[in-house]
Amino acid sequence: MQNDPENPPQDGGRPKLLTVLCVLSYIMGGVASLSYFMIFSMYSEIMPQLAEASDQFPGFEMFLGAGRSFFLTGFVLYFISIIGVSLMWRFRKAGFHFYTGAQVMILLMPLFYIQDFLFPFFDGVLTLLFILLYSRFYRLFT
Repeated sequence: MQNDPENPPQDGGRPKLLTVLCVLSYIMGGVASLSYFMIFSMYSEIMPQLAEASDQFPGFEMFLGAGRSFFLTGFVLYFISIIGVSLMWRFRKAGFHFYTGAQVMILLMPLFYIQDFLFPFFDGVLTLLFILLYSRFYRLFT
């Protein structure tokens, strides 16, 4: 395994930047998958409460009409993303592909479920940044 000169090895050869990316992805993916799962599993109880609070969060009312399957799909895609991060943590190329595919689908998912949903530009830029940073380590993966 070669080391990236900009990221000295740590913990048995893992570059620091890869460690940071994986930890951030674990946190973001874990919180998102848990949230989607909780909303999916308690959909009939949570949606009326969210509908009441939607005036406090402008734009949130679009998600109220997405349906229960939207939240199940989100949970599954974020879970696949976490699996990808876990594989990249262990230097597996398949992890990069799992992560990238899931993240692209997460970006596109609202377009299929929510009418008149605009593409989330900031989310797209952030996703692209993470994918590009992960791709720097692709040669380290087996």
